[in-house]
Amino acid sequence: MSELIRAAGGVVYSFDPQSSLRILLISDRYGARTLPKGHLEPGESDEQAAVREIAEETGVVCTLERLLARVRYPIFKKGVWRDKQVAYFLAQAPYTTPTPAADEGITAAEWALPDEVLYSLAYAQVREVVRQALGILRP
Repeated sequence: MSELIRAAGGVVYSFDPQSSLRILLISDRYGARTLPKGHLEPGESDEQAAVREIAEETGVVCTLERLLARVRYPIFKKGVWRDKQVAYFLAQAPYTTPTPAADEGITAAEWALPDEVLYSLAYAQVREVVRQALGILRP
């Protein structure tokens, strides 16, 4: 059994000045559009890590509402296959201008319309998490 790498992040939503629903996206070091997330620090809960990582990667401070999903997948790191589990939360934030954390490999951070999000996400598992969030936000 390989070591489990744990991470947390979220589907962060807000409303623009025209009251349109927006979802916070990042572009990662591989150029993929995805949700903000990152590793847990020692002793940190999923919830604490999600709020911290979202703020570190985008400059956006959010409030968690509920756990959406735990996604598990294999990753190849330092020559070894490992399992990674990411806890994704639904989170709300003020509509502020995101600031991508270049030192963390984040090349862009932006608010996007829900349909654009579903079209442009790089990873199928992340797309499914966003679908779950939109089912709550747009019943």
